Amino acid sequence: MKIILTHLKPPSLFIFFSLMAGIALGYFLPDSKTYVWFVLAVLSGLSILAVFFHKQAFFPLFLFLICGLGILSIQTKLYPVYPEDHIRQFFDIKKILVKGKIVSFSRHYDKKIKVTLECSHIVLPDQISKRVSGRVELSIYSSSGPIPQYGDLIEFESTLRPVQNFENPGAFDYVRYFKLKGLAGTAYCDQKNIRMIHEEDPKNFLLTGIRALEKIRLDFYSFILGHTGPSESGKALAALITGKTELISPDLRELFSKAGISHLFAISGLHLSIIGFLFFTGIFYFLSVFPKYLITGRSKKLAGGITVVPLVLYCIFSGFSPSTQRAFIMTLVLLFSLISEKEKDFPSSLSMAGILILMIDSAALFSISFQLSFIAVGFIMGGLSLIKKGAFPYKDNLLGKTAMLLCVSFFASLGTFPLTAHYFHTISIVQLISNFVFIPVVGFVILPLGVVSLLGFPFFPVFSGWIIHLCHFLISFSILSSEAIVSIPFSWMRIMSLDGSEITLIYLMLAFFYALLKRKRKISAAMVVLMGILGIYTLLNGQSIKAPGPILAVTVMDVGQGNSSLIQTPQGHHILVDGGGFAELSAFDTGKYILAPFLWRNKIDTLDYIILSHPESDHLNGLIYILQNFKVHTFIKNADMRETEAYKKLMETCKKNRIRIWEPSERGESLYLGETAVIFLEAADHYASIDLNNNSLVFKISYKGFSMLFPGDILSTREELLAKENRLNLHSKIMLSPHHGSSSSSTEIFLDKIMPKSVIISCGRNNRYKFPHPDVLKRYNDMGIHIFRTDRDGAVFISSDGLDFGIKTHKGR
Repeated sequence: MKIILTHLKPPSLFIFFSLMAGIALGYFLPDSKTYVWFVLAVLSGLSILAVFFHKQAFFPLFLFLICGLGILSIQTKLYPVYPEDHIRQFFDIKKILVKGKIVSFSRHYDKKIKVTLECSHIVLPDQISKRVSGRVELSIYSSSGPIPQYGDLIEFESTLRPVQNFENPGAFDYVRYFKLKGLAGTAYCDQKNIRMIHEEDPKNFLLTGIRALEKIRLDFYSFILGHTGPSESGKALAALITGKTELISPDLRELFSKAGISHLFAISGLHLSIIGFLFFTGIFYFLSVFPKYLITGRSKKLAGGITVVPLVLYCIFSGFSPSTQRAFIMTLVLLFSLISEKEKDFPSSLSMAGILILMIDSAALFSISFQLSFIAVGFIMGGLSLIKKGAFPYKDNLLGKTAMLLCVSFFASLGTFPLTAHYFHTISIVQLISNFVFIPVVGFVILPLGVVSLLGFPFFPVFSGWIIHLCHFLISFSILSSEAIVSIPFSWMRIMSLDGSEITLIYLMLAFFYALLKRKRKISAAMVVLMGILGIYTLLNGQSIKAPGPILAVTVMDVGQGNSSLIQTPQGHHILVDGGGFAELSAFDTGKYILAPFLWRNKIDTLDYIILSHPESDHLNGLIYILQNFKVHTFIKNADMRETEAYKKLMETCKKNRIRIWEPSERGESLYLGETAVIFLEAADHYASIDLNNNSLVFKISYKGFSMLFPGDILSTREELLAKENRLNLHSKIMLSPHHGSSSSSTEIFLDKIMPKSVIISCGRNNRYKFPHPDVLKRYNDMGIHIFRTDRDGAVFISSDGLDFGIKTHKGR
């Protein structure tokens, strides 16, 4: 068997790559489980025959077998066979009584708490009770009453919802994301409406232990905030020690990302390695006091074994999230290699960690933390091998060791920057310096002190409080230092999306230079050929994104119950109209998660104009992130002002970034961008309405013989006034439906003046307002107007050469 497995070294590395290849292949293939089972059976038979008759063929066959298992493992998650009692058949039924068990630690967000619920029973509106199975994500609003804990049995009334995607090109696939997490849907309720059912089993010691750890976690979280107050630095400290990373605000996450230190505030491999190192060192020196352990050399192995216990407890305490589980497995495997004195066989240990992680959860391959961790460690290993081989000089003194630490940080940064750019659209230029400064402060001072405070706070709360105050001071100083660092010009840069071919091209270039330094000429030559082929493909693919010829393009994006459109003129101007958005309680930022990725995907980082039709949340909220992260020349709005937090933040951002603000005059004005005109019609101030919707900016974009009307959320009264203005030319080929297709808009007199051939309705799926209204749809149909809806068609793409126009949808209509 040794001969069979060792002609490819190390075997575990090839097994790891085969497993990853299979999982990646299964992710992109349609449901192929039946065929894969057949192929696996054939490969298994051939592998058995190879063991007896052709041993050299066994390992390649075994790798194909592993690849097939990878395909099967991920497709089992993506295309599950649901049992008859699965909860998904009761989605969208209003106000059913749901009973289930909490199977996760609570995650605290602004004004809400999220938990995972294992459903067991439901009671339908007709009082029929049914047993069910399946998990949902439960969002609990408000903060009054007891917080549900792991293992609690609860019941509440809610409408269970399926997970839905925003259907835009390149959009994040939430449906797949929830499937990979094993979640069928979502539910929402108020905390005061949850009834706790106490059916605890006192003999279930594991459940009792986990609940005790969660209680300590919540108590310590409250203990920290009690000493620091609800400050950003206090929440960052709580996140660092307790693993409650959801406490870190989006602004602080953005700061850490720009400084290149986001990984320091997650329960990552580095995090657990530091904690494991501290426990291991302390236990090792304690055992070394006893001669029998020191002389026999058992103190090292025993210390490693004992260290596993506090590591397990800390992982459970910190929530034992999937990323924590992966970090724990990596740390455990590396710890095992240390105590078994196989430190030099690091590639095998790393590969075994990866195999174990993917065997437990094949979906981990698509986790950002998994990808960044293994890429970083792989590049560190490769970089250190260059130093070892003499490609770079190294001296074993203080200066040399300092340089080595910088090299480790450099290699990790070099390996992860393509993925960081792809996922976060940010590259930290000062990452090397930041990590050199903050890893010792955060990792080796604040984190250990925090753990000491955690261990002591039940017994010595005053002493623990002093430590928390010290840690709070240090972390506040770290945040201030980060702000100072990222304020330096060119300390970070925002970049547009890198697609798969571009990322692969970058890694091929890095591999080419690595092979060159290793003097692997044949590999270097092969890399040059691959880079040439992929470079040509990337160049051609980039050209295909641009519309051929002088084309006006309008994209009405799917932002749920809201509005947002992108106008691209033949002269290359980019105009964003509204930004979508959800209510104040929602943490979902349409600007960050829908608009920005779409713009970056289309290689757009500058907007000539942003038009806000009116300051309502479903049009305004998504624009804040865009104004903060894109270069914007002019912001166009109506005369309305609001006292909401979102509106104030929007205006502050315009002022901070020195963005010109323009309010079209009451009698209407026009922008001329080459042959394209943006014509603003009668402004709302001319009619002095108290309704924010009725005050919407109404404008028409015109290019040669083509025009499209954007009426915002105007109501019937404003429509009538516009229709009666004989001097206004409302006629347009396409119209964006006023007020999302509500019954209060799209009056006959208005439609008669416009005479559109097509109408686009921007609305959310199964929205609570029941938009579009059946009467409005009938009115459109009676007039022979073609109807497109973002809730059914996804994003709608309009293109015109100025004479004719075409309409396509994301779903292929």
